[in-house]
Amino acid sequence: MSGQEKHLLLEAWYHQYSKVLLLYACQFVDYHSAEEVVQETFRVAWETIQEKEIEYPKTWLRKITKNVIKNRVRERERWKDLLANVDEVPEEALGKSEDPINVELEYEGLIDRQDLHLLKLLAVDGYTYSEAAKALDTTVEACRKRAKRAEQKLRELLGK
Repeated sequence: MSGQEKHLLLEAWYHQYSKVLLLYACQFVDYHSAEEVVQETFRVAWETIQEKEIEYPKTWLRKITKNVIKNRVRERERWKDLLANVDEVPEEALGKSEDPINVELEYEGLIDRQDLHLLKLLAVDGYTYSEAAKALDTTVEACRKRAKRAEQKLRELLGK
């Protein structure tokens, strides 16, 4: 059977049997899911149709529909089990649910970029004033004063 013949055959079957298959699927799933089941049925039919002629296409398509529904139900049950047991899974196995906050991106534009970087080094990265001064190539006293001014300005802007 050529690709064109297969296409025409399945198109004819679709027009002939899709409503029956939809009604059948609606007995087990909601309407929108039933539409997806019918689409999946014809996708599977396209992939599995053989060279030989199928004697009872309606029955064959209904069996495919039945299997598609069973697969969907099994998948839904797996998700239910996963969600029901998610509290039992250790946090480190799930990974982080959020990206880490990038303080410099979060507060960019509120205060001078260099001052914000200094505050990040001190508050987030845990640098001492002497380590921050060395990283920024400045004195410890200048670093301390800049950090205090930047902190005050940021508090004012954030209302804290």
